[in-house]
Amino acid sequence: MSDFNDASECRLSLRLRAPEGMLSADQLMVLGDVVRRHGIGFVRIVGRSGLEVPGIACEEIQTAKALLEASGLGTASEGGAGSSLSVCSGQGRCVSYFVDAGTLAMALSGLLESEAMPMPVRVAISGCAEACSCPQTADIGFVGIVEPILVRAECLGDGACVGACKEGALIMRRGLPRRDPQRCNFCGDCVAACGFNALRPARVGYTVYVGGKAGRRPCLGAELARFVPEEDAPEVAARVIGFVSERARPRETFGAVLRRIGLDALRSYAITRPSQRTRPQEMTP
Repeated sequence: MSDFNDASECRLSLRLRAPEGMLSADQLMVLGDVVRRHGIGFVRIVGRSGLEVPGIACEEIQTAKALLEASGLGTASEGGAGSSLSVCSGQGRCVSYFVDAGTLAMALSGLLESEAMPMPVRVAISGCAEACSCPQTADIGFVGIVEPILVRAECLGDGACVGACKEGALIMRRGLPRRDPQRCNFCGDCVAACGFNALRPARVGYTVYVGGKAGRRPCLGAELARFVPEEDAPEVAARVIGFVSERARPRETFGAVLRRIGLDALRSYAITRPSQRTRPQEMTP
């Protein structure tokens, strides 16, 4: 096999989609076979839960893609103009999660593959406020959040929830925890720390960020909405993508469209009328 750096031979890299960052044993075997037969002997791990097979001869690209697709591994070049999706470890693999990020990831994976978008869209999902998949630096980011409610009759006042709060949002007053809504980031650590089920989830959902980016000029995304219900999150993502796609100019990035049009215009289009659910009582003794 010729050297990968030999400019006289056309070779390309093939990037794979792994929406939840997981490959089965059978998929790994197929991937290894493709790398040995068509690549240069190794796989590169890239950003946003992606894998890349470098050094595939141009005339073998379609053969390699067909083998990978047969095992359920799509390529990142399909659909969505090269869009990407990354997601945290999530349910069953992380003690911090409150929202099943994997379910949303699968829904959005189909959306990104099917939408004909004029620019790449990077989506990141985290099931808790730890945000290990960096949703705040994605074009669209989802962060799982939970609002706690105190059942006073069940509280023994041991203060475990206060010790668990990294934001200093809880204090003990008259033997019961009191929450400062301005300091609370809805991480749910206090709920997890309560051994008496006195602190319970009142609302669970996603904070949605838009317009974030890493790279040469990084910036954090702006908060579009808070406590978007899990069942509404795919529709919100579809509305955001549709809004930006319809208004994008040639070669304009996702973030540039938002900066030009404004967050308020996107919010009024993408976020449906808030639920009429009654807000939970604040944790005041």
